[in-house]
Amino acid sequence: MLNLKNIIVIGTSHENLSLLERENFMRTRPKYIIEDLFKEKKINSYINLSTCLRTEFYIELNSNISADDIKNLFSVDMIMKNGIEAIEYLFKVSCGFYSVIKGEDQILAQVKGAYSEALENEHSSKFLNIIFNKAIELGKKFRTKSMIAHNALSLEAISLKFIKSKFPNIEDKNIFILGIGELAQDILTLLSKEQLKNIYITNRTYHKAEQIKKKFDIVNIVDYREKYKEMIEADVIISATSAPHIVVEYDKFIPRMKEDKDYLFIDLAVPRDVDERLANFKNIKIYNLDDIWEVYNQNSINRDKLLEDYSYLIDEQMEKLIKTLSYYEN
Repeated sequence: MLNLKNIIVIGTSHENLSLLERENFMRTRPKYIIEDLFKEKKINSYINLSTCLRTEFYIELNSNISADDIKNLFSVDMIMKNGIEAIEYLFKVSCGFYSVIKGEDQILAQVKGAYSEALENEHSSKFLNIIFNKAIELGKKFRTKSMIAHNALSLEAISLKFIKSKFPNIEDKNIFILGIGELAQDILTLLSKEQLKNIYITNRTYHKAEQIKKKFDIVNIVDYREKYKEMIEADVIISATSAPHIVVEYDKFIPRMKEDKDYLFIDLAVPRDVDERLANFKNIKIYNLDDIWEVYNQNSINRDKLLEDYSYLIDEQMEKLIKTLSYYEN
């Protein structure tokens, strides 16, 4: 039976936890808690939406465990919604209501990615499939009608603007990127349009870096074991790995550092990759996600107005969802 009361969302985001709190939470590997519940058949299904700003689980419950019991398994106070409220929340997430840059496109791609991952690893269900398909359909329609993303900046675009604000002429700068995940590749796409020649990438798995070079011929691959040797030659170091620990270590960077050279670190990882003690040196500047959002959170009033004007699309999609669920039940 497709009972809306069996759907819950539980999670955290930049709205209720600071960057440091999110880092500490991610180190507890929350996904494994939900994964175990699924393997033990205590829940019917789940989809994990995990980004640099949010970690959320959309779950279809059964009678083996309550929503409160799940909430009590986590180390932080998780936000929880159920039933129609949970689905409306997903719809708004998909439309970009809760993004730092309202209406940005990246969150819709992340919702699609979370859904695809759940299908691939077989921990979704017919019920969640219907809900997520409706959320993705709505996300596309909302942006098309409202045009809200027309001037909205993505995280990678904001990061590039941030770098340009520190180095007006980046053409002759050495840029070193740690990690080759989705965000790093998005940044590479923008950098490739800037006609830059000195871009270096490194990744713990070398063959994955080779695959990126095939896609972005402009990059130079650095063996991960040699990363500090090349890093000290860089002007800008962008770090966006998925490592649960520090990647740029104080004791390994400082002995090699050039004291007459300025270093700009853009740390986009959660948990953070760069040892914050490096910022104690006058020639080193470190900026993390919170710094970048704070500087470039522009035009929010206009986007808030668009969200309000087109919020009727969410109500319409909710009605369509309820009709679809009734059809399946009958």
